[in-house]
Amino acid sequence: MDEFLLDADGQRRLLDYFNRIGDVLGDESRRASYAVYAMGLLGDGDRKSMEPISARADPDTGRVTAQHQRIQHFITDSPWTDRDVRRAAALYGVAALTARESITHWIVDDTGFLKQGAHSVGVKRQYTGSAGKVTNCQVAVSLSVATPTNHLPIDFELYLPRDWTDDEARRSEARIPDDVVFKTKLELALDMADRALADGIAPGMFLVDTAYGNSSRFRRALRKRGFSSCVAVNSTTKVWQLDKLDRRTGGRTRTVSEYANEIVDRGGFRRTTWREGTKGSMSARFAACDPRKPASRGVP
Repeated sequence: MDEFLLDADGQRRLLDYFNRIGDVLGDESRRASYAVYAMGLLGDGDRKSMEPISARADPDTGRVTAQHQRIQHFITDSPWTDRDVRRAAALYGVAALTARESITHWIVDDTGFLKQGAHSVGVKRQYTGSAGKVTNCQVAVSLSVATPTNHLPIDFELYLPRDWTDDEARRSEARIPDDVVFKTKLELALDMADRALADGIAPGMFLVDTAYGNSSRFRRALRKRGFSSCVAVNSTTKVWQLDKLDRRTGGRTRTVSEYANEIVDRGGFRRTTWREGTKGSMSARFAACDPRKPASRGVP
């Protein structure tokens, strides 16, 4: 088994965490296989697949095959739900996070995993920010919560393109459950938000980039769930002014770029530096405008 350089308190916390997950898994054989697999993922070793993890877990080469079979059975055939396991893991992490500070923000983003072949579930040629281009990859949507000083990922969903959800042969080979249907990344993000709310995670301001913020449907869905949000939108997005009763006013809709230019003309942007980066200070110009007031009364 991989060795960890943990003090007594670290060993206690690791054992407590494993026991919590083990209580969800229930069966003793599942608990044991989970512990071996999890330690293999956390420990040293370049390869994190089942076979090398099994080899590192037991120095007796005669028992490696049996260990491998136990881990494979646990992952592919054993009856446990990842939803319950992930809930227990998330709540454990959130309890540690909020012991120091309250949650202030929820953050949704997606991440790409570059792949060479065509057999990894969900893989296809698609855009990923990891490469900054369209390439062969998997894409997953994540939900994190943050305090003023720390953040914690609490949920993750693999995006399955229609190439996968609508292909019965692929579904069968990959053992994709029948209840898994095609969902957009925005729908996956809202599903994760609903799960976190159901699990009692304290809500915070929702932060997303333009991939999500450009969708008016997504923004409405956040408001319906009671979230305040700070979302990125394209400069060509059209908006309108609202009065104090949230009624449209001010005539025609205008683009965000037009509003920004008006604020620039009034000198309303201010440069803000938020931290030092590897290449110097990280800063940009910002301005704020109350949407319930005419644009000419923007507050920098």
